[in-house]
Amino acid sequence: MPACLTRLDDRVEAAVGISIAALHAEEARLEANVARVLDAHRALVKAETHVAFERMRLMICADRQRRVDDHLLADLSDQVEILEDAAATRDQAESDLLARIKELQQPEPPATQPALSPTGCARHR
Repeated sequence: MPACLTRLDDRVEAAVGISIAALHAEEARLEANVARVLDAHRALVKAETHVAFERMRLMICADRQRRVDDHLLADLSDQVEILEDAAATRDQAESDLLARIKELQQPEPPATQPALSPTGCARHR
């Protein structure tokens, strides 16, 4: 597994207390909230990969030895639009991961105590 998959890897590792590699290795034993972080991280990695792929496609399209004409400009415009969509999807995946991390870092609410009756505790006679 590469050393860094996303720019949020350090934040994920800090929030869960283990490395990304260990997180994936321990998937079967994760608590539900940590599993949600892992799922969100996977979605972000997939989105980052898609952005990189579409960026490379744009670079290839721009680098072709073709006459600059309406057809080439239309191809470039289409590819830029595809890249913009991929980046928007990546940004949403990043926001989702940050939300899962924030949920994980929120302290658990205290367990509710049984309410006392207005007259106080009943005594056994």
